Amino acid sequence: MPLDKTINIIVSGVGGQGLITLGNVLGTAAILKGIKAFISEVHGLAQRGGSVIVHIRIGNPNSPLVPENGADVILALEVLEALRAINIYANLNTLIIINKRLIRPAIPELKLLPLEEYISHIKKLGLRVIEVSALDLASKAGNILSENMVMIGALMASGVLNGLLELVDIEKAIREVMPKKWIDVNIRALRMGFEEVVKLRH
Repeated sequence: MPLDKTINIIVSGVGGQGLITLGNVLGTAAILKGIKAFISEVHGLAQRGGSVIVHIRIGNPNSPLVPENGADVILALEVLEALRAINIYANLNTLIIINKRLIRPAIPELKLLPLEEYISHIKKLGLRVIEVSALDLASKAGNILSENMVMIGALMASGVLNGLLELVDIEKAIREVMPKKWIDVNIRALRMGFEEVVKLRH
């Protein structure tokens, strides 16, 4: 399905949170539906806990990377990485979907504020913010490693991809991408993230 608009999504987080898999699922969902998609990842420290950014462009992209200040959505799996991504990719219309999770960087002397202070700072920027406790929902779904699918569910409930992808398209992609033993828990996590944001929006 050709589009005259490209939806630009930046996914930010740290190594070990499944950001690459998240990008693969969204990209696969688009491709299975005949929609053009570019997925590119940029790694900071090449280790678990290092910064990771995934660029997802769905629709009619002409290059793989989201331009600076060009994100329609920042899907942040960790709050410090949310701030980093907002500084580079956000504009006044960017929707921020943030996982309420703070992961301490491997810098022992770094002093951190409480999680809520970082979230409060983001809200004061005047951007639209949706908060999701993705780790808690993933745990309830049956596997904490499925927090990335909770975040896709939140994205789908936000309405940004309306007319492009539906929840059933993501479920098809999960079945395509995931090992068989993890399909059910990841679909459960996806639906829980979706339902959580539907409740928040109403």
